[in-house]
Amino acid sequence: MQQAARKYSDENANAKNLPVDRLEEIHTRIRAIGEQALEHIPPAKIQAKVADFLSSLHELPDIQLRAVDALGYALDLALFTPSMTGQTATDRLLRSGKINAPKEKEAADLLRNAVFRLVEITKDLGEELFEAIDLASEESLILFDQKMPCRDGARWALRTCLYGYTHISVGPVTPLDDNMLEIAKPFINTGRGLKNPLRCAEALYRYFIRFGNPMSAINSDLFGEEEFEFGYDENDGPIHALAARWVAKDVLPEPSSDDIRIIRGEAYLIPVREALSACRGAHELKLQKLVAAYERILVIQLETIQRRNSSGIRTSHETLESLAADLKQAIANGHIDSGAESLFDDLCRRAKLACSAKTANKASRDELDKVLARIQALRSKTVEQGCTEEEALSAASKVAELLDRYGLSLSEVDMKEQSCAGEGIETDRRRRSPFDDCVGTIAEFCDCRSWYEMTVNGHIRHIFFGMPADVAGARYLYEKIEEAFDTETRNFKRGDLYDSHHSSQRRSATTSFQAGLGHGIRTKLDKLKEARTAKTQASGGRDLVPIKNGVIEDELADLGLKLRAVNINRGKRILSKAYQSGRVTGENIEWEDKIEG
Repeated sequence: MQQAARKYSDENANAKNLPVDRLEEIHTRIRAIGEQALEHIPPAKIQAKVADFLSSLHELPDIQLRAVDALGYALDLALFTPSMTGQTATDRLLRSGKINAPKEKEAADLLRNAVFRLVEITKDLGEELFEAIDLASEESLILFDQKMPCRDGARWALRTCLYGYTHISVGPVTPLDDNMLEIAKPFINTGRGLKNPLRCAEALYRYFIRFGNPMSAINSDLFGEEEFEFGYDENDGPIHALAARWVAKDVLPEPSSDDIRIIRGEAYLIPVREALSACRGAHELKLQKLVAAYERILVIQLETIQRRNSSGIRTSHETLESLAADLKQAIANGHIDSGAESLFDDLCRRAKLACSAKTANKASRDELDKVLARIQALRSKTVEQGCTEEEALSAASKVAELLDRYGLSLSEVDMKEQSCAGEGIETDRRRRSPFDDCVGTIAEFCDCRSWYEMTVNGHIRHIFFGMPADVAGARYLYEKIEEAFDTETRNFKRGDLYDSHHSSQRRSATTSFQAGLGHGIRTKLDKLKEARTAKTQASGGRDLVPIKNGVIEDELADLGLKLRAVNINRGKRILSKAYQSGRVTGENIEWEDKIEG
């Protein structure tokens, strides 16, 4: 005990003997390092935390003073909270290579090892030095703080850097009353220090902002002189550039067609989350014009996502519901403030109203319903022995007749008033097969667009998009050709050609046969399409395909889909005899309409 007392006495003497100007110099370097480290923190993260601290406090008369504390506390937490990799902002600054001088590295090392403490002042030693007791670890400390009020018995929450035997105060200094100590109690491990000091600091900061006296906190040490500015500018992406351009005008403009196309192209999870964060940040800074700009952007983004889902398309598996779940998780993780949730709900309601689909006139709607019902009836029919290629192509003939009959009954105006539809078909397969090569031809045959995407399980999902009747026909034809693949493949496996292959080659033989079968079916569908076009022209009917294509392209633009062409080269080994067998099966069958109309 005497040895410990002697050691403390020696430390006390050493601390008091340190020149104050030396301590001030070290403090200045630590402050400079802290300011540089803040540059390695995303502004949106700080904005979100400030907004979170101030949520539901906007009616208080001293809100501006509380906002000063909220900013200091948000910066403190951001500076000392490690990332997923365990790196703090100071660590990232050191890794950037910008800190080279030995004295700078010393200051950075002091800052990254700063400790959050709850202390009680026991004695004013003069020259900004104080004796204190750490209320959690029960250590005796020598504190250096240039702004702390010198009153024995005063209790403070603060962060300190240990230099020699002196603990230099950095960052916010917050008074601890009895209520604040009750908040801290769950985090105190008596005699050992604080459990989870970051959580303890956040809990104390939150309580003080809501219930403390903002005049009594000291936040001008390391962070208080920072000006809280809006965290995004035109260099942060298309939507931020658009918002900046809008607010630069005297009156917020209505979005142009080009503006809307840009926004729809950014209707995905990350851009939506950024726009929400920016909107909340502008709200906290009372930048109402900027708030209105981001709200307008968000409504179009959310409407676009809703349109995709209303059309049967779940691109990237994003829905308004999945975005809401992601937002809740972001709020729970502290990445955005809780006020964003009510904003998101309101914007979703506005987006759904804006997303009311176009409707055709009653006459064309009734005719469309009849065609859809007829195609559905065809889909409901089953063939006991499965569907052969001949029956699949016969189904194509019937579908073509129905689609042409309906198309020729529509005026150009009716066509343009229709809303497109989309339908996704799950394959439960992770790899492409020869059947997949037929999907594009099916879509072209039915005047649709098609693409594929990968589900969350890694399975291929085909999408047909176009006029409702065309999509229904494509779905029906897809199913019939899929049945034909199954039937003809079984027949091939029962044949002599399949048996003539060694067991090690039979899988390749089956794939080769299917590749040839697909080639044959695509050839037949292309010929049928040509015959349909010639028949329409010969009968004097107007070719509505260009009009239809224009409607589809417009709606695809409205959906903001980011589609890209890919070159599929599977590099499969093809066995020529099996391939030719499949191709002959596809090309040489004479077929006739066997589906009664």
